[in-house]
Amino acid sequence: MGTPKPLIVPWLRKKLDAGCYPGVSWLDPGHQFRVPWKHGLRQDASAEDFQLFRDWAIDSGSYRPGQDAPAPSVWKRNFRSALNRKPGIQVLRDHSSDSADPHKVYEILPNGARAGADEPPSAAVGGTEADASSQVLDWSGGSFSCSQNEELDDILNALDLSSPEEDAPCSALAPGAPYGSDVATGGALSPGLGDFPPLVLPAPSSLEQLLGSNVLMTDFEVRVYYRGHLVLQTLVPNRPGFRLVPPNPGPSPCPELADVTLPELGALPDRVQASYTARLLQGLGAGVLVRAEGPALCTSRLGRLHAYWGRTETPEPGAEGGEVSKEGYGPVYDLSRFVRELICFMEGQGGSPTYELWLCLGEAWPDTGRSWKKKLIMVQVVPTALRTLHQLSQAGGASSLRAEELDLRISDSLGEAGLLGALRDWEERMESQPYG
Repeated sequence: MGTPKPLIVPWLRKKLDAGCYPGVSWLDPGHQFRVPWKHGLRQDASAEDFQLFRDWAIDSGSYRPGQDAPAPSVWKRNFRSALNRKPGIQVLRDHSSDSADPHKVYEILPNGARAGADEPPSAAVGGTEADASSQVLDWSGGSFSCSQNEELDDILNALDLSSPEEDAPCSALAPGAPYGSDVATGGALSPGLGDFPPLVLPAPSSLEQLLGSNVLMTDFEVRVYYRGHLVLQTLVPNRPGFRLVPPNPGPSPCPELADVTLPELGALPDRVQASYTARLLQGLGAGVLVRAEGPALCTSRLGRLHAYWGRTETPEPGAEGGEVSKEGYGPVYDLSRFVRELICFMEGQGGSPTYELWLCLGEAWPDTGRSWKKKLIMVQVVPTALRTLHQLSQAGGASSLRAEELDLRISDSLGEAGLLGALRDWEERMESQPYG
């Protein structure tokens, strides 16, 4: 007969008492202990950070060194699942997203006590690593909880989904592939993230109209990514804004907004990813709204699915962003700020303005601990008018930007003072004649 599988609580007590692993220690001997909980994708992650999980995998018989391929994310998931199945152990504090010291604090409850006995019941994720591909995360209120989001991350990272590398360009599927072929918006796939379409400047009358206004007037370029793969790129020539909706949406409660339909999942390469993505699309309901309200760009959500926004795909700690409001529209950017930042940029007194909007469906954003390419659904929104002005500023004015192709009437429309003078006049008018 083989060696019986050990019980995790006595096994863990023995390891804690012996001080076998750096950072794994008692906080209250016999009752509370801490376990480092680094993500495997962190640059400072090492084999030492997963030694506890590896040893449990070996002693419990799920990993045979020299025979099985090392799988740190599976070891960690098995360890967490083993603790979660014990009614006498609970997570006291979850600091796994702490960038400086990611860890969890567990509590061993007195005999007879059960974890969560004083809390309302909530769904949990069950199963073992052998069952990982068929696990279905609970989806409370349309959003993943912190622990479920971590479980999803572990499962997807343990599978070969052919995701782009963190530092490599994110490529789309080949043109002509069936992926997204039934998209209602008819948007074509881009040959790659780095292959932007040729610069399309607004007509001179449109530029003059924008520079003479105190409201945001722009079209929108929208790109949809499923776990880092570009699946839809479309131009929305509708100044009021648009609505992100699932395939086969119902009647729109906002007919003034254009519908951008997220692609079907028929050709998604992995069924686990497809399953989770399908649940997010189902919860999208009547959609996520992006609307120009006066000088502001605003967002709101109508469905059960939680949505989040940020200003960049590579956020730093403390970056702007947060949850999209379900209680009416919430502003995420405004025209006067863009003009002010663009003037400072052209005068050499500030950095380049960030004018894009990044939406993440069903998972928290901004997220400094996890690349945007690992999120199930990300949507990049580019106000094309702001992009055009930004490109003009980088080129030093309209006359030097693709001069051989550019309609020179745009240069004339800016007057002798050029773009910087036009922006200063624009800022002054907005200050003296505020919207509303």
